Amino acid sequence: MRTSDAFPSRYLQTATVKAKPIVETISHVVMELVGQGQDAKKKPVLYFEGDTKPMVLNRTNFETLADAFGDSDEWPGHKIKIYAGRTQFGGKPTDGIRVEPIVPKPAPKNDLNDEIGF
Repeated sequence: MRTSDAFPSRYLQTATVKAKPIVETISHVVMELVGQGQDAKKKPVLYFEGDTKPMVLNRTNFETLADAFGDSDEWPGHKIKIYAGRTQFGGKPTDGIRVEPIVPKPAPKNDLNDEIGF
């Protein structure tokens, strides 16, 4: 039995994206109490348009999205790739969830102009 089967989480886990990254469209971001009892803290939680579980955002992922898309009110409708990457937790290397904004490429400029101006 897998740990995730014995103790299911309401939020997206690293194991879900470790074998294969996923691409999702952002629905919205909400501040929620995450954790239990006295350990519960308000954190930003990212929701998706698909059936993927919501994702608790750490500072690194939040800032990555803010740099790409601006204020969190502007994130809905944007696509991101979610994958597992190596990180440090408690001074030890471990796998963690990382995000990569998918920013549409701008349309190519038509710099070629055959008109001859007189």
